[in-house]
Amino acid sequence: MKHILAGILAGALTLPLCIASAEESMVYEAEQAALKGTLTVKTDIQASGWKVVGGFEQGTDAVDFIIDVPSDGLYDLVLTCKGIGGSKINNLLVDGQQQGTFECGSIAYTDAPVRSVLLSAGTHTVSVTPSWGWMYLDKLTVTPSAAIPDSVYEVSPALINPNATQEARKLYAYLCSIYGKYTLSGQVCDKGLDGTEIKAIHEVTGKYPAILGLDMMDYTPSRIALGGRSDAVEQAIRFHEQGGIVTFCWHWAAAKQYILDGKDKNGNPRWWGAFYTENVTYDIEAVMNGSDPEGKALLDKDIAGIAEQLLRLQEKGIPVLWRPLHEASGGWFWWGAKGAEPCKQLWIYLYDQLTNVYGCNNLIWVWNGQAADWYPGDAYVDIIGEDIYAAQHSYGAQSPKFMEALDYTDTNKIIALTENGVLFDIDQVVAANARWAWFDTWCGDFVQQGGKYSEAYTEAEVLKKTYNSEYVLTLDELPKLY
Repeated sequence: MKHILAGILAGALTLPLCIASAEESMVYEAEQAALKGTLTVKTDIQASGWKVVGGFEQGTDAVDFIIDVPSDGLYDLVLTCKGIGGSKINNLLVDGQQQGTFECGSIAYTDAPVRSVLLSAGTHTVSVTPSWGWMYLDKLTVTPSAAIPDSVYEVSPALINPNATQEARKLYAYLCSIYGKYTLSGQVCDKGLDGTEIKAIHEVTGKYPAILGLDMMDYTPSRIALGGRSDAVEQAIRFHEQGGIVTFCWHWAAAKQYILDGKDKNGNPRWWGAFYTENVTYDIEAVMNGSDPEGKALLDKDIAGIAEQLLRLQEKGIPVLWRPLHEASGGWFWWGAKGAEPCKQLWIYLYDQLTNVYGCNNLIWVWNGQAADWYPGDAYVDIIGEDIYAAQHSYGAQSPKFMEALDYTDTNKIIALTENGVLFDIDQVVAANARWAWFDTWCGDFVQQGGKYSEAYTEAEVLKKTYNSEYVLTLDELPKLY
């Protein structure tokens, strides 16, 4: 691993503020770090050294710790902090590369870890910057982390649906067989192989992605009623015929009577974003507890409409990596706006309806709730997905989030990077042994501008390196599964 690290990680050039022996945790006080922006030092007898750095009210506020690590490897970076006016989530970067986020509670100073960050021996700059902001930062503790064991990649090839189609079973068995060895390339592109994103990727890499990401959004009844149209099913069929794998999310628009009037903050009609909490009055808690029977009837109508499309794919022998109710714990979508319990109830209900009522047996269920307390249970999840939008040109393995996903359940499940903006450096993924089953880069400016490849998020050399890596599989490298 050392020769890989030497080539892909660069250390800072200044001396650390505090060094402990290699066998101990290394502790760095925030008040001794370099402070940027409007941050101030505050006395607090509950904090280490009785001092904390406070504020993080402005986007330019930052704390830079200079740390020194004794050897190449994985390290846990633990921030001791407290949110102001509630729990707060903020960013952690190493040498300018975003490594993850951490959450501070608001009652007392708590330890918020960013786990299993890959570091080379020597000095590094660890930066804390605002996402939500509004916190007090006490200290940073750096501790060697246990390596991610190969045993986590031993996944049973049995789907949760005992009546799954032969094609779904074969695809899942294939995913299990390559998990921990290879990562499948993926791209969201609503026009498939004819889309500008995939054409731009092919121009740079000479390769096509193995997975095509699509959306059931415009098959939702309320979208159809308001003029929405989609050929996503046709694109999925075409990609399948070329030997590819398809994944679908569902930006589930609320029914028309629940959509607020007027335009959103960006000047768009609210129905365009009727899956966003801020644009609707739809209350999933009321629907699931029976106090909104009209909402329940409309929900059932939506499920029936999407089942019709999924069955079209099933009739063609096409299995689907099915990822509904994504990013629920963020709360920005209505299905997550009322907390974990109603959302888990909806997930289980959706599984029951599509599987047992409509017979959509071609689905491999990809849960993308993004937090442990939103997990609906092993009986309802085939694959765990994480959506990560790192800062531009931040090519880390995102191993902290991978490690977090491992803890959602005691059962080994495949873990995939189901949405990303920046594409990771595959060498860092291999070195950290955070072997995401696939990535699926989002569309638009994350890949192309004006029909040409854009380096705004991922530089062309990183894209080329990843798509041509021996550890990454592209469309031409997929076996004939069905």
